[in-house]
Amino acid sequence: MVDSRGEFILNKRLLERLGQCIVDHVVIEAKKDFAKQGKSARGQPEGLPDSTGQTIRPSFFDSFGYKIVGEKTIEVTSSWPWIDGLVEGRPAGPMTGLVREKIAKPIPIIKDGGKVIFRMTPFSNEKLWVHPGIARHTFLERGVKKARDEMAKIVTQEIKERLVEERAQ
Repeated sequence: MVDSRGEFILNKRLLERLGQCIVDHVVIEAKKDFAKQGKSARGQPEGLPDSTGQTIRPSFFDSFGYKIVGEKTIEVTSSWPWIDGLVEGRPAGPMTGLVREKIAKPIPIIKDGGKVIFRMTPFSNEKLWVHPGIARHTFLERGVKKARDEMAKIVTQEIKERLVEERAQ
């Protein structure tokens, strides 16, 4: 139950329960942010655009997980490629990477209702497109903070179960 230093020993099962608790709360907070962004013409919450101009799909929420590092560290992970831009934010600014070469293909942009328009990127000497920026999202920090109360209950329950097991022996 405790090690030689008097610290509570965290077993893998407990760490997995705590990791899943954190992930569940992070996803709840992310869904709150997602829902606050408004409704599309289809009545669905608007999402942040991905690299194709489409909005975030539910797979964004499924991208969260955790991994256990060492004996007592839980890392929250996400396989979503643009997660850093969400949690760190991005300032507005010119899109210097989107300039037209001499031979260029039009970029399709899908609007609400399925309408597709084609845009050509500007030449390097023309006025560049400006990215509107992405606000820093705090769902990760809020999720971890809100998970703490539930995690304390999980650890308390684990201690009680271990004490009962020890007394039974």
